[in-house]
Amino acid sequence: MTLRFLFSFIFIIALSGCVTKSLTLLDAKKNIPLEKANHWKLNARVAIRLPKESHTASLNWQKNNKTFDFYLSGAFGVTIAHIIQGEKQASIEVAKSEKLYHKDIELLVHNTLGWSFPIHQLSYWVKGLPSGNDKEIITRDSFDRIKHISFEEWEISFSKYRKYRGFILPKIITAKHPNLTLKIVAKKWQFYE
Repeated sequence: MTLRFLFSFIFIIALSGCVTKSLTLLDAKKNIPLEKANHWKLNARVAIRLPKESHTASLNWQKNNKTFDFYLSGAFGVTIAHIIQGEKQASIEVAKSEKLYHKDIELLVHNTLGWSFPIHQLSYWVKGLPSGNDKEIITRDSFDRIKHISFEEWEISFSKYRKYRGFILPKIITAKHPNLTLKIVAKKWQFYE
């Protein structure tokens, strides 16, 4: 009887640890500029082209200031890559392999996937914003929205801007590099306070 009680107690404590504070959706009506909306979730379709292969995947990306959870899955929900940037450490898990850790997320992605990818900048680019890096060369359209960014060896194009939760965001972002093309088609955005 005591052992059953102990297991029940541990189970209840474990469940209570899973309860999280409910998130309040944010929209542009609250007069918060897009640049300051740093807690968000994006659901998108992604096409990845490499010199000898290509993939399509679903992207679920959650970001909260400097931390994020970037999850790419293929057909039937099979994990392609799961990248997490924590406060002090990043991790990556690629389909059916062990999870790897490093302080530098971009170095970790390069060493694991073979891609040199500016993940920090991408978290701005998906919102149609410059990252603030002085190496970015920006072209804007007649509505003052970003149309194109050149950054190091990357060429990033933005098209079909749409309104999501009151914010104007690009529907399609295409990032081209000599060895990689990534096309992101935004499906659903959620912003949180």
